[in-house]
Amino acid sequence: MLMRPAPRIVLYGRHSTAMQTATSSIDQTESCMKLVAYVGGAVIATYHDPEQSGYRRDRPGLRKLLADIESGTVDLIVCEALDRLARDAEDVAWLGKKLAYHRVQLHTVSEGHVDEIKFAVAGLLGAIFLKHLIDKTLRGMEAAVLAGRCAGGRSYDYKRVIRLDDRGERVRGLLEVDKAQAAIVERIFTEFAAGASSIQIATRLNADGVPGPRGGQWNASTVRGDPKKATGILNNPLYVGRLVWGRRQWRRNPDSEKRERRYRLREHSEWIEVAVPDLRIVDDAQWSAVQTQIEHRSRPSTGVPVARQNRRKHLLSGLIRCSCCGSGYTISGKDYYRCAGQKERGTCSNTVSVRKGPLETATLSILQHQLLTEDHARLFAEEFQRELARLTSTSARQDQSIIDRLAVVTREIDTLAANMLAAVASPALLKLLGDREAEKARLEGQLNTPTAVAPLRDDSVASGSAATVQGEGRPLARGARCRDGPRRSRRNPVDAYRKRDDLPGRHGWPGGGGRR
Repeated sequence: MLMRPAPRIVLYGRHSTAMQTATSSIDQTESCMKLVAYVGGAVIATYHDPEQSGYRRDRPGLRKLLADIESGTVDLIVCEALDRLARDAEDVAWLGKKLAYHRVQLHTVSEGHVDEIKFAVAGLLGAIFLKHLIDKTLRGMEAAVLAGRCAGGRSYDYKRVIRLDDRGERVRGLLEVDKAQAAIVERIFTEFAAGASSIQIATRLNADGVPGPRGGQWNASTVRGDPKKATGILNNPLYVGRLVWGRRQWRRNPDSEKRERRYRLREHSEWIEVAVPDLRIVDDAQWSAVQTQIEHRSRPSTGVPVARQNRRKHLLSGLIRCSCCGSGYTISGKDYYRCAGQKERGTCSNTVSVRKGPLETATLSILQHQLLTEDHARLFAEEFQRELARLTSTSARQDQSIIDRLAVVTREIDTLAANMLAAVASPALLKLLGDREAEKARLEGQLNTPTAVAPLRDDSVASGSAATVQGEGRPLARGARCRDGPRRSRRNPVDAYRKRDDLPGRHGWPGGGGRR
């Protein structure tokens, strides 16, 4: 008789908060050893994810476990409970499908052998638990704020106070003013009210060696922030003794593997505001002077056209890095890129500004030579044909559905008209007839309207020739017109990039027009 080989077992443990001991994950895996002895088999690996949320798929231990499952080296997983592996209903279902596909069993101390039914139930229970946990947490945070305690992150210039309640437990959210940092806040408010910009203030603080809120350098955005969101040093109402909570509603992005959190700004009426005079640093007169300055500087200039008041995005925004300090390059003036560390923080010695046009032209030229090859052109042609077929098929299905509905509406109109001839026309019949005639007119209008979006069918482009695609991507000559469209705007980047294509830089090299 053939002996069945012993299953290859792996153990997994996880705890989510730093309040739990560092050995919590290890204790979980050790508690599984009795179950391992009952199931039988050899433990080949153990995975731990300390201080990791169960709502994250990118946990290091879980990633290693999944890699071993896909490689076929695991037969059985043992953990304390299913919620150690996943909490979100979507993640639980995904994990169940993955284990079933690789024929890997899951046993837990709490649920025993976890089959398809238990996976489904666990997903439902996890969703209910999450909803209750969010509600309880928000209620607790709101109660703490109403009691004058901070329920969010600690603002600059404050330090936490350690105090125990009657039961010997620490009271959370208690803050007090940090005297050393309070002087920095008063300095920022005084200089801004006197006319200094946020860039100048950040540069001076960095020059004086003052560490920023997170121990690094000061940025202009740290000082100025956003008045609408009440962020930044100058907009923090806590400095005038007002604790504001509930400005933002956080939510997780379901399309992200990393489960990053995003937020929306709530209506001002939903904010909770409590007076905390013990935490006041700035007086009302100084606060009002700063707010007046912010409002005055944010007003659009009457001499600047409306189209130029909003800051435009540029081709290489966020992609250029300074070789001296590693900071990003930001637009400076009208036509130059400049190191943000030198411009906004004053911490970099690189004062070279690079002209925007030649740099972007050189970048596009590199992309053209690297991407517009025969292979890439063929891939483009294939994708073009597939997308064209998809759009054509979608348009045909939509037209057919309109034709089918139009036939139904026409029959209903004929039936209503016959009923009205055979009997007295009631108000209900008249209303139905009017609705159907209006719908018929709308459907006929949709059929007579050509498709709004349709790709330009060009056999020369679809042929997949790199030379042809390069010709299609080449900028138009000045004054030329598109084949089927109006003349390109002067602000179109394609025209703007070629303005100084054939001119040498100020220092004899392309893009050398920068100041040194």
